[in-house]
Amino acid sequence: MSDVKRQTAIIAVLIMLIAVAGWAAKRFNDSAYLTTIGKNAEKLEATNYFAESRITRQQERSVVKQELEKIINSQEATKSAKEAATTKLMQLNDRALKESKIETLIKEKGFEDALCFIDDNGVEVCVRADNPLTSEEANQIKDIIVKTTGISPSRITVRQK
Repeated sequence: MSDVKRQTAIIAVLIMLIAVAGWAAKRFNDSAYLTTIGKNAEKLEATNYFAESRITRQQERSVVKQELEKIINSQEATKSAKEAATTKLMQLNDRALKESKIETLIKEKGFEDALCFIDDNGVEVCVRADNPLTSEEANQIKDIIVKTTGISPSRITVRQK
């Protein structure tokens, strides 16, 4: 009978070890899963920010373009109003091309994404990167902007999302 008791005790200990190992594995996997979900949510939020900002920028730009085109095509508008509208439309298109070029060049430098806004006050760029933005990287971005737009570095803002 002692053999039966010993075998029963060994089986009970093994069942407990298996239960503890299963519990530990589940807890580890759950925490790893939650960490992965958190990282994916952060990336999705950043992606949404860049995508939504681009869409908003495009929508706002489309409204302004339509208004300018109405002035240009209007029979009632004066010649000077049409010329001013044409000039503004050309500036708007030029800014859009420069923004796109800057975003592309910044992405080529290894950043995940970039968003550029050019207005009369200067340039604002937002970049997405895994690591904090270094001053060297910010200067490289400013160099790209200066070469593309001719705007002074003091009127350029670079931030990270």
